[in-house]
Amino acid sequence: MDPILYNYYIDFISKKKNTYRLLCLLHEMRIVSKNQLVRFFELGNLCNKHTVKQMLASLKKKQLIDNIRNSEGAYYFLTQEGYNYVGGYYSLPKVPEYNLNHHLQVNDYLIKMLEMTGTHPHLKFVLSERRQVYETKDFADRRNRKKYFVADFIFRFRTKQDYEVNWSFEIELTMKTRRRYREGIFPKYLAELKKREYARLIYVTPSPVIKEELDRFKGYFLKKVGEENEQLFNRLHVFSSNEFENEMKRLIKEDRFINW
Repeated sequence: MDPILYNYYIDFISKKKNTYRLLCLLHEMRIVSKNQLVRFFELGNLCNKHTVKQMLASLKKKQLIDNIRNSEGAYYFLTQEGYNYVGGYYSLPKVPEYNLNHHLQVNDYLIKMLEMTGTHPHLKFVLSERRQVYETKDFADRRNRKKYFVADFIFRFRTKQDYEVNWSFEIELTMKTRRRYREGIFPKYLAELKKREYARLIYVTPSPVIKEELDRFKGYFLKKVGEENEQLFNRLHVFSSNEFENEMKRLIKEDRFINW
């Protein structure tokens, strides 16, 4: 789990290190289900399910966290007191459960990636969407109402020459407008792929219709930029949810920039 918490100081000697990890994780990811929290802490064998439940009960009793429930489970987030405790620097969501399904899907895929790469010797860290927005807006003119396009999360590796390798992930549950894909999102990512020969963009969707549309946009831009840039599109991936795990295992094994 620690790659997603790279921007926090955690005292590994402290008896409360896992409690602090949990609070920082909720600050980083906004909202996380109980089962996902257990999976996060099972990464690296930080603690077991029983200990996670004890921490949740204790933190809720201290009013540092709260939760909402539905028929499928419980979902945890920071309270104002918890936000103050960790020295929160992202905005505190007024409605943390907004777009809940998307946040949970992002968490699931991020956990899967950590399970596959958590011990990779050249994984540097993981940037959440909230971290990317924070870095993009830092020192920006607040009067500028510019829209920011950031990935759902980024796995950042390093090359042998110590260059940074970004694998950007988009978990697509709803279609954006065609204009947004055509004029905003795809041109931005293609520019990054062109600038950095070692970067990748990975779209994942459980919807066959959305996958078809994304493949259509990929083909549209391939024709637009010309076949001489075809290598860019070898690093722009569109996977169904069923394909994701096997395809990512293949990329992690075969990518020549992160394996050296």
